[in-house]
Amino acid sequence: MKQSALMNFNITWLPLTGLIIFTVCFCAYAFYTYKKSNKDYYNKAALIPLDDSLKNSESSL
Repeated sequence: MKQSALMNFNITWLPLTGLIIFTVCFCAYAFYTYKKSNKDYYNKAALIPLDDSLKNSESSL
């Protein structure tokens, strides 16, 4: 079933378009994540689990 469906698939530009869109989005997300201006944001986010000033909802029960 799958093989016969793929044999009649004549839209070769569709997978290539999907690959290009995926690659562009992946590069944009990677660039945004690793740019130096976001370093402070990610350092603060990494310390959230260790921050005792935030009240835990389980301790108030």
